[in-house]
Amino acid sequence: MLLAVDRDGAYANLALQASAADHPLGPKDAALLTELVYGTLRWQNTLDWVIDQYSKTPVARMNQIVRLIVRMGAYQLLFLERVPAAAACNEAVELAKAWKLGGLAGFVNGLLRNIARRQTAIDFPALDAGPVLHISVKYSHPAWLVRRWLKRYGPEETIAFCRANNEPPPVVLRCNTLRIEPEALLRRLEDEGVAAVPSPLIPEGLRLAQHAMLKNLPSFRSGCFTVQDESSMLASIVLQPEAGSLVVDACAGPGGKTTHLAQIMKNSGKLLAFDVHEHRLRLIRDACRRLGITIVSTCLQDAADPPQELMGQVDYLLVDAPCSGLGVIRRRPDLRWRVQEQDLPAHTRQQQQILAGASRCLKPGGVMLYSTCSSEPEENGEVVAAFLNSHDHWQAQDITTLVPPALLRFADDCLMAERGCLQLLPHRHGTDGFFLAALKKTTESRG
Repeated sequence: MLLAVDRDGAYANLALQASAADHPLGPKDAALLTELVYGTLRWQNTLDWVIDQYSKTPVARMNQIVRLIVRMGAYQLLFLERVPAAAACNEAVELAKAWKLGGLAGFVNGLLRNIARRQTAIDFPALDAGPVLHISVKYSHPAWLVRRWLKRYGPEETIAFCRANNEPPPVVLRCNTLRIEPEALLRRLEDEGVAAVPSPLIPEGLRLAQHAMLKNLPSFRSGCFTVQDESSMLASIVLQPEAGSLVVDACAGPGGKTTHLAQIMKNSGKLLAFDVHEHRLRLIRDACRRLGITIVSTCLQDAADPPQELMGQVDYLLVDAPCSGLGVIRRRPDLRWRVQEQDLPAHTRQQQQILAGASRCLKPGGVMLYSTCSSEPEENGEVVAAFLNSHDHWQAQDITTLVPPALLRFADDCLMAERGCLQLLPHRHGTDGFFLAALKKTTESRG
């Protein structure tokens, strides 16, 4: 899996899903596999720094397979207390032999045993000597991203942000209130051997207290819940479409927000789910069948160019725009190495095109919710500001009247009311990094 990510550009989460289908494992082995893959990717910068302190051959010049084996071995030595050092070293040697690199097995063995003996003496770059290098190495984030956050937040909060990104995120379930209430779902999960607690932010949210093979649970198969982070649930909650209304989810795949919108609508009305990828539309249809949702129609459609017959007809519009994903790198650690700073302008252009095109569907008085799972202003507040400046008959909504009461305690550090915006961040709010803006189409010009 690490080779597929490193060599082929595969996504780690999809590689893990494919492996689970092809090679089913028990819960403990599946958890260890996920830990090894995600942990090695998450701490890559730190691991490379440590390896370079003890290796005559720099990481960048190593054989690709050996580099990945050594990284995974070093991760176990430095971060997994339950894995004995001897076992981590021996398994790395056997991996080198299995990949027909027996001639390098001695190098792998000597390097890892050297790290194991001297790991308490590891010396990281000092913060006062250079905060970008210190933070990027010690907390394993790309230097360009650390540099941006330092300018925006300063050293202390940037470190907190990086630390939060390196913590395994909670698994959050969204109770399907079309079938069961949250309290009843908690009891049912307990009967199935799964411990969970209510979300402190979202009424229909539950946080798992332990790892569980969710797809094997009867409650999952019968459509009682789906997996969705609290920040993602907020998009549908803030939009709050009324039952019986016409709603468009403009960038809908894989369907978490689509099915939540339908749930809020009490499965009454019409919900059009657009996406440009057929396989993502299939995921939406599968989710709707499992959850008992009947009001969703999927459409292979570019949100920037919606059907002519929808112009001025839609009551509510959700634009969960494609983005860098930099707000969810605690869930997808390979993204921190995949995304580059020069990618951001292309995302901005696409987001502006989608907003301009999709917004034409909305009728006067209708509400549009723009969201991304990004932490960066170019994809968030700046996109909204540019849209409002170039589109008459639109105004920002006061988002403080739309979010759940539990979130209002974060008002000072996540709300930008003058633009109707909300920015959630992992280190401040315990959620994924997520941006929301509520905009209303008016009947009068802003002048």
